[in-house]
This record gives sequence, structure tokens and C-alpha cells, in this order.
Amino acid sequence: MLFYFIYVFVAPILLPLLFFFSFFSKKLKIRRNLTWKSIGVAKQGILKNRNGRKVIIFHAASTGEFEQLVPILKLVKRDQFYIILSFFSPTVYLKMNQTSLADGVCFHPYDLIIFSFLFFKKLNPNQYVVVRHDIWPTHILMAKLFKVKTTLINANLYSESLRLKSPFILFNRWVFKNFNQILTPSYRIAKNFNKLLPHSEIIVTGDSRFDQMLFRKKNNKQPSIFSDTNGVKTIIFGSINESDYDIIFQALKQFFPKGDASLKEKKIKLIVVPHEVDHKTIDEIVCMLKGLNMEPTLHSQNKKSKVNVAIVDSIGILADLYKHCDLAYIGGGFGKDKIFGQSGVHSVIEPCAYELITCYGPNIKILDEAIEMVEEGIGFVIQNSSEMISCFTMLGNEIKALQLKQKMKDYLSLKLGSSVKISNYIT
Repeated sequence: MLFYFIYVFVAPILLPLLFFFSFFSKKLKIRRNLTWKSIGVAKQGILKNRNGRKVIIFHAASTGEFEQLVPILKLVKRDQFYIILSFFSPTVYLKMNQTSLADGVCFHPYDLIIFSFLFFKKLNPNQYVVVRHDIWPTHILMAKLFKVKTTLINANLYSESLRLKSPFILFNRWVFKNFNQILTPSYRIAKNFNKLLPHSEIIVTGDSRFDQMLFRKKNNKQPSIFSDTNGVKTIIFGSINESDYDIIFQALKQFFPKGDASLKEKKIKLIVVPHEVDHKTIDEIVCMLKGLNMEPTLHSQNKKSKVNVAIVDSIGILADLYKHCDLAYIGGGFGKDKIFGQSGVHSVIEPCAYELITCYGPNIKILDEAIEMVEEGIGFVIQNSSEMISCFTMLGNEIKALQLKQKMKDYLSLKLGSSVKISNYIT
């Protein structure tokens, strides 16, 4: 409780700073101008169109969390439940504020006592469902005071998280104890939650991201970046950042010593997708590739010429690009931990869904499916450039590739159907 009182005291002090910076930040300005306006519109929608239905607020921080909600939202009986979507990110709010998957969409307010009180007072929901990580302590407490059922879905907690260490464990135990239900993707994660909440039932439902990814795969119409792909293998470096550069470019230098000429000889093409797509990052990657005698093209230039290397300098298409690839290196696995373990390898579900040879760095403890894939022999942790090259050589082993594809299919088949389980606990 002491940590919560400190939290409650500090939070209002930050509000004037956010207001000041909103004059310089487009995203903060959007939040400042639209948060309470959007909540007001959502309230009016409830008053006019509820028709006796129970109100459920589904909260997703940003696009990634919203994607996890999509297969669940499709299963909600709209004649019985009135759905409100709340977002923290202005980007996803602007993109999804007219979505047909909900009856109303609004911003989620900052986590102050007065704001959380007004949020639940205005919308008067029956349930408040939070996806994965975006947990606001005061809102959870206020929901309890308003007798609103609270559920955390796709909940993630890894074994070395600071949430499980003194002195943070007491605060986090108090916060998570206020949830009515915690639904986790796996028994490994459930075991970690049991360390935090030894006397609470943690429910294993699976991860809805697998259902959503398989749906996206079936409806993927993303064209190939390259025009000449017959007889060619494609390696994609997905969501990479600076911590990945040394190993990637050392491996490329050794495996393709003559740059473009080596790529052509080995009939391999490269796609580089940085996690950040600002000009500085793109220019840096272009410079490093040119240093290896490779001439990359930028995806934004829309040139489907016979190039060997493409850099994706836009966001939102990585998950669909895996369709046209054979091997994926997923970035972030050499990153350092942040305070609550939000750093590490990025999503590995998408390349797995397309049955690619998939490798990544050693920092995988925050991502349960990355650990599972290693245990199942369908994901490969690399420590250095030599091990990355070993993964590259798998491209020439058709028997090994076919065996991997079958093992991935078997793994994925066990992961499907979690959305139905989750929706049953909510509705």
C-alpha cells in the first residue's frame, strides 16, 4: 500500500508536465483534446443504443494489444453486450475509432483518482477487460469500488520480472489481487503468477494472438517486394534495432563476401525491417549495407526491380511480409532489460505461422512462445554471427526445412482456439 500512496501522490505532479509537452507533441495534443470528448461520445452512445445490454470496456494500449482482442471481439454476442474499446495510444485510436468491432471507442484517461472515478461513473460498465500489460492500478481499484468485474487476458509475467522481487512484489501483489480473473497463455506463466498470488486461481486459456495471426495469414494479400522470386530464397530481418546490428552485419559479411554478387550466386534475397523507421535509422542501415557491397532499395520507392536487398521504411506490413520469406531473424533478442522486463525479442508468432526457419537472440525470457519454440526445436537461439550463419545454411537443406514446417504445423494446431476459451470467461 505504501508504494500505491507514493504512486497516487506522484501521478498528479506529472499531469502539468504532460499538459506542457502536449504543445510540442502531436500525440499528446491529440490525447489532451480528445480524451474526455471521446468518453462523452461513448457515454451518449450507451444512453441511446444500449437497449438493456451489459457494457464491457475492452482496454488495449496500442495496435499490438488491439490485434490480440480482434478474435475475441468477433465472438462477443452483440445482442447481449455493448462493447466499448478504450485505447491509450492516439495512433490506434485514430485508426480504429470507427471500427465495426465495437459500439463505441474512446481514449483511456490517465491514472489519476478523479479521472478513473469519472471514467467508470460516466460509462457505468459491467466489465473492464485489460489486455496483457497495460494495467493502471487506480483504475483497477476504482473498478472494484464500482463493483465492475475485472479481467486480465493474455497476461504475461516472466520468472525474473521485477514484479516478483522485493520491494515491488508487495505493490504488484496488491494490484493484481484486485482483478477478478487473470487468464494466461501458458502453465509456465500461470506458475509465475502463482508466486505473486499464491492463494488465487490463475486460469490458463492460451494466447489469442495465435488465432488472430492465422486469420491474418488466410487473408494476407501483401505482394512480394521483389519482382523476380522464382528459385530464390528470402531472408528477412524483422523488427531489428541497434543491439542486433553487429551480429547481423558480421554474418552477412562472412556469408556473402562479395555482397550483391554473392547474393546472386546463392540465389538469396534480403529484406531488412527496422523496429524504428526514422531517417537516421534508415540511413545508417543503408550505409552499412553499402559497406558490404550491397545496393539496397527502399520499400517506399515502390521499385519492383531486380534488386537483392530491400529495406522496409514503413510500418504495419512486417507480419504480412513473412508470407514471401524462407528464414526470419527476429530482432530485440540482444536488448537489455528495462525495469519491468518489457525488453527482449520481438514477436515470433508471425514467422512461426508461416513456418519459416526462425532464429533470434538469447534474451527470450519475457516471451513464452519464444521459449516454447526453442523447447520444441522450431526456434533457434543464436549467440554470435557464426550461429546466425549456421541458420543461413539451413536454407540449402530441403529435408530439414520440411521437417521444421511439419513440427511448426503441429505446434500451431495446439495453440488455436484460445479466443473461444477467453470469450467464455468474459461473456
